[in-house]
Amino acid sequence: MVDEKIKREFPSVQAVSCNMLLTYYESVNNKLPIIIDVRKDGEFRVSHLYDALHLESAEAISNMIAERGLIKDAEIIVHCSVGYRSASIAADLIERGFIQVLNLEHSLFEWANKGYPMTSESGSTDKIHPFNKAWGVLIDESLHAYPDKDFCPCKLFFHIMRLTLWNHYPVFEAVAVVQ
Repeated sequence: MVDEKIKREFPSVQAVSCNMLLTYYESVNNKLPIIIDVRKDGEFRVSHLYDALHLESAEAISNMIAERGLIKDAEIIVHCSVGYRSASIAADLIERGFIQVLNLEHSLFEWANKGYPMTSESGSTDKIHPFNKAWGVLIDESLHAYPDKDFCPCKLFFHIMRLTLWNHYPVFEAVAVVQ
């Protein structure tokens, strides 16, 4: 269903398979294309491909290419969670004159489901941000991870208040915990 929608809405975008990209990573002789992760920051922080740049728009990618003095025929592979957001950005890059732009077919969800290597700020990982519950069904649940899953602003508020007021009003401890 997603594949058909991508092909229908972005007919100019060509795809590369996860298996082919893995071959690029494993080959000593191949020069790795520019790998760009277009997902949101929280998704990227959970996990991403090795050497992937995190740029969320075609404009940001175009600016990065220009800043690095690269030309518009540089080989670029974009990806997101399932391939839809990255296909949209790939189409935008093609409209901007880039000629070697590929979309990672089924993107990071397939990559993670196949157990291919990913990384995060803390090192190698097999976890992936499922984007939301609806899309999360496409990934093995054991691979799900959210960067701020346990963060609750109200808990933080009460924790700060407890620490701040504990010395002055010991009874506040009980009030903060109850709420």
